[in-house]
Amino acid sequence: MMTELNSVQKFYAGKTIFITGGSGFMGKVLIEKLLYSCSDVKELIILMRPKRGKSASQRVEDFAKLPVSLNFEVTI
Repeated sequence: MMTELNSVQKFYAGKTIFITGGSGFMGKVLIEKLLYSCSDVKELIILMRPKRGKSASQRVEDFAKLPVSLNFEVTI
């Protein structure tokens, strides 16, 4: 059964989205919503910086370990 895309899904279809603050509470909520609801998004780019004694690479690794049932690729 095919369902028609809503206006938000149509807007983000095929787009690349750049997100800053993606490791914060609202950023994680936004990313999860985009991954679940807008499956036609071409790419999500998430900017992470060093913070609280952790390098950006360590923060990305921690972020990639979050419980999400979707597959995604992490590029550092």
